[in-house]
Amino acid sequence: MSTLYALLPLTTLLVCLLVLKYPAVRAGALSILVAMVCAFFFFGMDVYGLSIAVGKGLSLAVYVLLIIWSAIFLYHTVFEFGAIDVINKNIVIFLKDPFIQFLLLSWLFASVLQGIAGFGVPVIIVVPILIHLGFDPLKSVAAVLLGHSWSVSFGSMGSSFFTIFLVTGLDQQSIGYAMVLFDLVAMLATGVAVAFLYGGFPAVKKALYYILPTAAVMVAVMTLVVYLNLVSLVGLMGALSGFVTMYLLYRLKEKPEKVTTLYKSELTLLDALLPYIVIIVLSLLFPILSLDQYHLAFKFPEYTTALGYFVKAEEAYSKIKLFGHPAPIILVSAVLAMFRYGCIGVFTKQKLKAVAQKTATKSINTSITLFFLISMALVMMDSGMTSTLAGSVAAFTGNVYPLAAPFFGVLGSFITGSNTNSNVIFGKFQVSVAESLAVNPYIMAGLQSIAGSIGVALGPTTILMAASASGLTGKEAGIYGKVLKPVLLTALALGIINFLLLSVLKVNIGG
Repeated sequence: MSTLYALLPLTTLLVCLLVLKYPAVRAGALSILVAMVCAFFFFGMDVYGLSIAVGKGLSLAVYVLLIIWSAIFLYHTVFEFGAIDVINKNIVIFLKDPFIQFLLLSWLFASVLQGIAGFGVPVIIVVPILIHLGFDPLKSVAAVLLGHSWSVSFGSMGSSFFTIFLVTGLDQQSIGYAMVLFDLVAMLATGVAVAFLYGGFPAVKKALYYILPTAAVMVAVMTLVVYLNLVSLVGLMGALSGFVTMYLLYRLKEKPEKVTTLYKSELTLLDALLPYIVIIVLSLLFPILSLDQYHLAFKFPEYTTALGYFVKAEEAYSKIKLFGHPAPIILVSAVLAMFRYGCIGVFTKQKLKAVAQKTATKSINTSITLFFLISMALVMMDSGMTSTLAGSVAAFTGNVYPLAAPFFGVLGSFITGSNTNSNVIFGKFQVSVAESLAVNPYIMAGLQSIAGSIGVALGPTTILMAASASGLTGKEAGIYGKVLKPVLLTALALGIINFLLLSVLKVNIGG
């Protein structure tokens, strides 16, 4: 019976979004209410415990909202001052084919950004570019959410990769090899999904010329980077190699005219790209400088529910690095861009006011919804609901568990909006199940992280960022409708490969 109670918050969220078509803010409010009621009456969580969980939710919401507000501020900065127009027109100069524009930007360029910054930045940057190139907003959102999801687990300078290594205690390189293996499946599936969104099966047939060799190059490069133990660069180098490979394949096949003249207005292409160049440089520079001691963090006490579920104390929860968190990096890039625009003579106070007003208008509803959804996730985690769901499914599936394993990774990312958090919740659990079944734990750990990566496309925080960036706030149900089936099909494919590797071929990684 406890499993049914644990399912109620998620069921409420899904029904409200996909069946009743409620806006995300309303669905989130109902879901957190249901989660709190279930935690209080059925999982032994008192008011003190609920306050701790909601406090954690608020602190995590602050972490993510700083990114959302700053990224939307940057977008409106480059839009109001004309930089986005310069970027779009130069993309058309280099890539004449709209299909190649759609596939390259959503599948690979967004993944390059994920390799550097992550935390929703690829969605905030790439979705508006696609929309201003003339693509349908809903298709653009779905394409970027799905297209870059393969890169999440190795992205953000390796944050999720580090997490699965830390929570499982397994050898880092061996987990990396297993992740690359499953990431090949994810690359192919997400590339095909983007092509299908563009134009159905005919577009998929056309895309295979680009997807197959590009994925092969990316996997080879990522395997090499794992071998060299350059953990933070696996995602970035893989995506960059894919971006260059696909562009070369495009030039080889289509033989476009040589680019001799770039489009410019008051701004040159370099001026327009300046804030993004700054983001890349600072994202690579700060980890080298080791300035982690300059941060803000929250402290929460340990807690045990009436049913005995223990939640450890947090000494530095939701740590916001002043020299490493995406928000300061993005804001610095926006300020430097405006300084440059002032030097050129296109900066005005009226434009700055418009940027501030549009940022606030887009971000307020998103902020409220995000707090509801993250708090729901923390109440479920700290009350024991999440672990109850995991244990029930593992017990039910038995020896065919490897088929179901990726859905835990997806579930963790759906609940929390984070591949890193999904690995925290389910990483050790997946390895424990693998050991109880006497199958290779490295393969199971790698599967968990890549499945969590794909599941980020369904994460409430990412969906809300995408809705804000595309003008689809209040229409999140339509976004879920576009991305849900491809994510589940990809998870199923990962499960089948996992079952074959573990139960049929009995592959051994990590000795």
